[in-house]
Amino acid sequence: MLREERMEYLYDKSWTKKGPLLVIIIGVVTALWLLFNDSRMSLSLFIFCAAMLMPLLVATWHKIQLFLQFNDSSIYQRFIYLKGMLQFILLIGVISMMALYALKYISLDTLSLGCATLIASCLILESWVDWKILKIDDEHVVESLLGLMNREKRRK
Repeated sequence: MLREERMEYLYDKSWTKKGPLLVIIIGVVTALWLLFNDSRMSLSLFIFCAAMLMPLLVATWHKIQLFLQFNDSSIYQRFIYLKGMLQFILLIGVISMMALYALKYISLDTLSLGCATLIASCLILESWVDWKILKIDDEHVVESLLGLMNREKRRK
């Protein structure tokens, strides 16, 4: 499958059409589960984590599953899983640091430094993983191309 065909496939199967509804449903279900789970954290933190973390994790998992369909090579699939794990680590790490700040376990300086370090390291590692994937599969679609295509489609 050529790069343009992959981009069209990813756009058609992406969350752009059904995403907002699924994000709301996943967020509400997770918030209700956390609320009635008898946890000791505050309700606002429950809703924040449920509304932010769970829908993004589901969207990331969905994107990984789409990318795995393009190549049957075990090395390619390992790198796709690695890229997905980096995205999971980034999401969970940033939200966890925000939760720790909200619970007054860390200061604002620690939050800023930790988030900046985590974001920078994950972006550098993701670029390296994309570079390795492009060596294996010349037609791999990187995130920047997919974002550019989404913007062009919305303009039309």
